[in-house]
Amino acid sequence: MEAVIDKECSALGGLFQTVIADMKSSYPIWEDFISKAGKLQSQLRATAVAVAVFLDAFQKVADLATNSRGGTRDIGSALTRMCMRHRSIEAKLKQFSMGFLECLINPLQEQVEDWKRGVNTLDKDHAKEYKRARQEIKKKSSDTLKLQKKAKKGRDIQPQLNSAMQDVSDKYILLEETEKQALRKALIEERQRFCCFVAMLRPVVDEEISMLGEVTHLQAISDDLKALTSDPHKLPPASEQVIMDLKGSDYGWSYQTPPSSPSHTISRKSSMC
Repeated sequence: MEAVIDKECSALGGLFQTVIADMKSSYPIWEDFISKAGKLQSQLRATAVAVAVFLDAFQKVADLATNSRGGTRDIGSALTRMCMRHRSIEAKLKQFSMGFLECLINPLQEQVEDWKRGVNTLDKDHAKEYKRARQEIKKKSSDTLKLQKKAKKGRDIQPQLNSAMQDVSDKYILLEETEKQALRKALIEERQRFCCFVAMLRPVVDEEISMLGEVTHLQAISDDLKALTSDPHKLPPASEQVIMDLKGSDYGWSYQTPPSSPSHTISRKSSMC
């Protein structure tokens, strides 16, 4: 029985070492992810700045259309609505960028350092416990062998021998349970890392979903602009009304006849001469 338990303990200990080794070898991958996430966050921040400058220029174009004398005000109004919707997207992009830094990059960087300390402690504690348990088993086994030799010589020590053998068996069972608990701790430690990572990632993804949700509102504005600009040669009803209202009205506008060009004047004088 002890031989079977010893083999199982060895297998449990081997799996424990494999899990620990996997976690220790994973640090370059985590650090590479943090580095790449930092570069993406920097680009997102730069993109947000570029979008803000672009929307300032876009708004000026929309104002140009809105401030016309009537022929493009409807288009200007739709362009302004589109610009405002893009402002909302810009704000979401900024939040998305900050979420990368505050919810994912910085916390993950700190967590990796905690993981390193935690797994080293786990490995050292297991090695210490395993060594102590093995030493106890070795001592109990040695005591059992001594009693067996005495028993062969005819000494009546069977109760002591039975008790010693039971102690060895109990120590093996205890070692097996200890190894199972150590393996559970290692597997939980590994699982907790990814659960922690997902918990950090979720707020970032939520911000991304919120930002992309703003994009859906552009469809209605795009459809309005398409309808408003489908026929460039047709004035909107408001513009036609302006033309009709001018008839018989006293407006402050008057057409100023442009002066004749100098070349035309000189040519005319030459002709008269």
